[in-house]
Amino acid sequence: MKPEIVGDRVKSLMEKRNVTAEQLAEKLDITEEVMKDKLTGKQEFFVSEVIIITQLFNLDIKTVAEIFFSDKIGKAETENEEKMKI
Repeated sequence: MKPEIVGDRVKSLMEKRNVTAEQLAEKLDITEEVMKDKLTGKQEFFVSEVIIITQLFNLDIKTVAEIFFSDKIGKAETENEEKMKI
């Protein structure tokens, strides 16, 4: 999966839940600069970060797979929006 696509999907989750990059960076224990790099695809999310994001947004395994591993574009954002909580 291209890091840019994953970054866009995570940004979409953040926007829908009104979570800032600063807030998510704090939860992931990374700097805002590193968070920006992950959201723009310059760096990939680590598995430990995927786990934290999964817990924060209360994502099911199917949604996690669609966001971080699927080549399908837009599916996670439209089908599972109501399942996301922070």
